[in-house]
Amino acid sequence: MAEEGRQIIYNMVKVGKTLPSGKKILNDIYLGFYYGAKIGILGLNGSGKSTLMRIIAGKDKDFDGEVHLSPGYTVGFLEQEPDLDESKTVIEIVREGVQPIMEDGQAHRPPRCSSGPDRSCRSMGDRPEAGHRDGCTALP
Repeated sequence: MAEEGRQIIYNMVKVGKTLPSGKKILNDIYLGFYYGAKIGILGLNGSGKSTLMRIIAGKDKDFDGEVHLSPGYTVGFLEQEPDLDESKTVIEIVREGVQPIMEDGQAHRPPRCSSGPDRSCRSMGDRPEAGHRDGCTALP
């Protein structure tokens, strides 16, 4: 796991985006995301944040430059304004959205912590927290 944490799993090289009107909204973007990194994108309205996210997710392929996602990894993307089927109920749409993470009708749940039967946990690699075994920390 420690080796995986230093692995760049996604990178952009000299990515740019110009609108049909000629307005350049992204210019020579270089990014590298490490495995497990938490990423935030900040900017003014109209500065290209959503466009950048669509490029990262592979939804927008009309750009200059190069992007690379390491094999075995995927990028998820939740549209700001999704195109919903108006003939379906909210619960039907939600069920469709969570279907990929469901297995035999049961949601994937984190493993139970060996420190207590009523606590879920997540692996913290080589940073075990006090009171928990197997390098995990309690989740609510």
